[in-house]
Amino acid sequence: MNRKHTAFAVAASIAVSFSFAQEDDQATLETPVEVAVSAKDNTRWFFSLPLCRRVQGEAEVLRPGASAWAPAEEGKFYPLGSSYRACKGGELVIAFGSECTATVSDGASFGTKAQPVGERSRGIVLTGGEVSVSLPGNLKPGLFFVTAPGFTVRNPAGDSKYSFEDKGDGYFASVRCVTGLLEVEGRHFSVPAMHAADAFDIRSSHDGLETILYGKSGDYIARLDRGIVASTEVQDDGSVKSIVEPSVLDWHLSVATRVQINRAVPSVGERMSVTMMTFDSAGTMQNHFAFAEGRAEVNTGELVVKAVEEDDVSKRASEVTQEAVPESDQESEEETDESSGDSASE
Repeated sequence: MNRKHTAFAVAASIAVSFSFAQEDDQATLETPVEVAVSAKDNTRWFFSLPLCRRVQGEAEVLRPGASAWAPAEEGKFYPLGSSYRACKGGELVIAFGSECTATVSDGASFGTKAQPVGERSRGIVLTGGEVSVSLPGNLKPGLFFVTAPGFTVRNPAGDSKYSFEDKGDGYFASVRCVTGLLEVEGRHFSVPAMHAADAFDIRSSHDGLETILYGKSGDYIARLDRGIVASTEVQDDGSVKSIVEPSVLDWHLSVATRVQINRAVPSVGERMSVTMMTFDSAGTMQNHFAFAEGRAEVNTGELVVKAVEEDDVSKRASEVTQEAVPESDQESEEETDESSGDSASE
């Protein structure tokens, strides 16, 4: 009999938890449920559902499966998969946890992804305007993300700002790290670490075949895919080992510099061909290479030949000439100069 009561109690507990997740209309600010990172980590980063923390002016929410937007209500929890927008002149703050918020104003919007029960991470999808994200500076990696067509921001910690716009001929986005740090990943490129005040713009075509990165502030590394390269290595026993490994270019993305990535889909096969170019702040091309995904035999390597400055050539030539003159010849020249001087005095 005790076993039956125990089983009933467990079932009732599960039903109550499930009911809370679905019946968000009944959830209020006084009854938040927070999600721990793991059983070993007592830090509770997120509520089980996003909370509408503040509304100024007018703001709206579109729930999963709904066909119409509805006014957002302060103190109410909304299901994951909902979209949010602030109307003209309004502001909306959505809290994912006690210290994790996303803020939009004046027509800006974002969405959230529907996630399975038990998923520990949270994230937003940029859909229009500017979004300010505030997270704890010690937020663990892998717990929050920001995504948009062409790129994903991973492991943000601290404050960051994003903008997104579909201009008809492509997507225009910006990423700015205000405090803390974050990473950015895209197809054929990544930015391993952005710190305070670092920012860049991303332009992507609708078909995903063109990506352009524009440096706006700061100086940080953009890691560019150079395809795969093949090389050989002589082993201790004299045998030759073939090595195929990925190659990358670490490009300093700073103010007014640019990276252009052009892609093409082959008429036969699935391996995309990629052309990569980098430009300095003066607009001069610094790197140019092309490759086919996954094929070491189709890789041009670097196509830009670095020109040596004329002054450097002259200087080096002068140094080589001086090094080439034997010491005995220098002494002979000095004696000749002295003799010429004596003759002139007589």
